[in-house]
Amino acid sequence: MKKDVLALTMFLILGMSTQAQRKIMTVGIKGGLNISDIAGFNGDNRLSGHVGVFLNGRLSSQWRIQPELLYSGQGQQFISLGDEYTLALSYLQLPVMFQFHPIKKFYLEFGPQLGFLLAANYKNDDDKWEGDQNFKKVDIGLGFGVGIQATRSVGFYARYNLGLADISKNNLPDYSNRVGQIGVAFSFK
Repeated sequence: MKKDVLALTMFLILGMSTQAQRKIMTVGIKGGLNISDIAGFNGDNRLSGHVGVFLNGRLSSQWRIQPELLYSGQGQQFISLGDEYTLALSYLQLPVMFQFHPIKKFYLEFGPQLGFLLAANYKNDDDKWEGDQNFKKVDIGLGFGVGIQATRSVGFYARYNLGLADISKNNLPDYSNRVGQIGVAFSFK
């Protein structure tokens, strides 16, 4: 799997440099805050973050496509036997967002997302242990969001990612990711 991720990353980097030269695509970096929880899991939201790279390509005067490669910290906080714990899920996310620009500096976006679980850990103040065996390695979801392009190079966005797949391997209730994101994006034109 690591070889596949490396090959995909190299493909994206080569695509970035080729398309950026044609001026139909821009390359950028983005990052921000995640507020996540797991549907079907009792507990509180987990605050974490996301960071990554993107390509943004023009499809028409109002439509753009934006594939991304992101690291995303997800999961949830919960209480068990009176102690507070955090379920920390680390994902490599591959969203492909379709952006509609009704006006020049504002857009609405939606699109599918594929996620690969990198690690699952349970943590409290005193200890940390692996939980990879409890979670599936692949997640599928849909993203919905809005954004504002403040300048040619800087934009701000908010997105909600709704998990569509059960991420639990065990015979537990269905668990699915739910993640709200806010962040800043820097485009290199």
